[in-house]
Amino acid sequence: MAIDLYSSCPCGSGKKFKWCCQPIHVQIDKAFQQDQEGQHDAALRMMDDVVKEHPGNPEAWGRKALLLYNNERVDEAESALQKAFEINPNYPFGHLLRGLFRQHEGEIQGALLLFRRAAELYDPEAKDVLAQVYSLIGDSELKLNRPVAAHAALQVCQRLRPSDELGQDLEALFGPSSRLPAAARRHYTFQSPPREATPDKRNAWNQALAGAATGKLTDAARVFEQLTKDDARDAAACYNLGLARAWLGDNPSALAALDQYLSLENDEQRAAEAWALAEVLRFGQGMEDQADYVDHSATFQVREPQRVFSFLEDWQRERRLTGVQVREQEGMITGIVLDRTGLLTTAGASAQPARMGAYLLVLGNQILLLRGTNQEAVNRAFQEIQERLGPALSEARLARGPANFGDTLAEALVFPVGATDQAIAQQQIREHVQRYFEETWLHRPLRSLGNVAPIDAAGHPVLRKKLLGVVQFLEECAAGGTEPYDFNRLRHKLGLQQGAPAAAPAEQPSAAALDIDALNTADLGGLKTETLSEAQLEQAWRAAQRLDAQELASHFARQMVARPPSAERPDRFSWYTFLVQRALAEGNKDAALEYINAGEQADSEQNEGRRRNDYELRRGEVLAKRGEAEAAHEVFDRLIGSAPAELRYAGKAAESMLGIKQGAAALKFAERGLAKSREKNDRDSEQYFMELVAAAKKQVG
Repeated sequence: MAIDLYSSCPCGSGKKFKWCCQPIHVQIDKAFQQDQEGQHDAALRMMDDVVKEHPGNPEAWGRKALLLYNNERVDEAESALQKAFEINPNYPFGHLLRGLFRQHEGEIQGALLLFRRAAELYDPEAKDVLAQVYSLIGDSELKLNRPVAAHAALQVCQRLRPSDELGQDLEALFGPSSRLPAAARRHYTFQSPPREATPDKRNAWNQALAGAATGKLTDAARVFEQLTKDDARDAAACYNLGLARAWLGDNPSALAALDQYLSLENDEQRAAEAWALAEVLRFGQGMEDQADYVDHSATFQVREPQRVFSFLEDWQRERRLTGVQVREQEGMITGIVLDRTGLLTTAGASAQPARMGAYLLVLGNQILLLRGTNQEAVNRAFQEIQERLGPALSEARLARGPANFGDTLAEALVFPVGATDQAIAQQQIREHVQRYFEETWLHRPLRSLGNVAPIDAAGHPVLRKKLLGVVQFLEECAAGGTEPYDFNRLRHKLGLQQGAPAAAPAEQPSAAALDIDALNTADLGGLKTETLSEAQLEQAWRAAQRLDAQELASHFARQMVARPPSAERPDRFSWYTFLVQRALAEGNKDAALEYINAGEQADSEQNEGRRRNDYELRRGEVLAKRGEAEAAHEVFDRLIGSAPAELRYAGKAAESMLGIKQGAAALKFAERGLAKSREKNDRDSEQYFMELVAAAKKQVG
């Protein structure tokens, strides 16, 4: 570890090395030379002599600690290093050495804190040592899944000690061919001060920039922290504070600063890029409580390898395990466990695609690991393994940690294991990815949006900017996928694209060209319903529901029931019952009853009365909500009498009567359902009706 003659001495005296500890390093270097030649005892005796001659010099104790550690005398090394710190708590080499101790013990987080402390204490002119320190920082940050901090550290390392090898490593990690999303590998820079900045502010800004250039990121963060305290409306200072903290690996504080920046930044593109950066920070170690994607794992010790491998072969035959790869040189087997409850119903039974359950890893015939971001799916997989393998495995060790960036798309994927036609398989994958983002993800509350769903965040001024960043980050994570999804569809559905809606022009596209599923709320509202076929109108109704545009969905439903019936679709119950639900949600119970009457009449005239009982059930429920207990009781009584085997009617009747405090009537219906469920030997229904009976008896008193 070379020490520049004209840099500050590593003992922390403040003097130049040449005029301070260089003389004792002649003896120290001889001791280490002897140690390398195998003369360990002689080397340690020589180092003892150095300490005796210089008992107040932390460098003597620090180098002794290193020599002891190299000879596996760990406790003595720790004691010697402690004596060095007692002399000088800011001994830079001591912090570096203790960091190496912690790193060798596997304490990455503790080692990183010590490496960063050493970087702050070393003289900027000690370039060789600092280059090593920043290399250690970069490596540690990568292990903690903090690529932004790692990138910054390795760039400092490259500036201090330029090398082709490090340049190639940086290119591989953060260049265009990197597997990281663009937000995780982008070359970030500080923003400039505002034009109206005072000379004092500009001087402070320049001071922070100079500190960052030499790797003194703590100083830069401190300056921008003060600037934000002086002016909480300074967007650029807030951004720079967030970036400096991100470079330092302080992801929670960086996220807080970027959150403040988003509320101030008016440029949506710059705000989106900042929040895409924030998404990257959420994937770092220790950010699990603020992340929307968290890795859940179950680790087993393998006790009977042969049984485990036989089981995995069974899983492959059952099409539960796919994508298996055997890496003999690494002693590793990997694969993907398909979720047993994840079968979709959109295809035939022989070609049903399956959803992702968990990633599987078998390491060295000793460890079996299951991991994934869907905790329930991972739990199902590990419980099945535990049940089927029993003592062949140890008890599972469950853990929670940062997800991989690629895991953002895991839930969107399906595996068409039964499909024999490649084109059909690809279509199934594409359709599921589209449904996931446009129907499921759209309504999922996200921590990155303050636990607000994307569909609700799009109309909020600050959340909209965050949503733009979240979508940008997802798109970057998906880049290069085998079945790419067009995220502009998602932006359009959320109303995030600038300019006029593209799908509802003055001249509506022909029926063949109209992609209703791709429309957003504004587009749907601009549709000319009279030009739509019945199938398209139903599609628009469903699309409005997925976008939570309930008034628009009601409009389409009313249009549907107003049209003459078609021979292909005489049953209109789904639209009438939707209108009933919307009327009840709006508190209009009279309108709800009118829709039931109209629907029942249409069903009688157009559908041979096939839905009569369904309408009667809804009538009884609405009458109960209107407080018309006697009329509701009469409807339920008549309905149950006409179909006594249908347990659902008795249950709904009991629930409705309980809801309006009619305990005696509820008890009657619940007991009828209980008797019928026992007659049918339906255990689940029996338990359900027993609970209803108990609740009714409690009301009766």
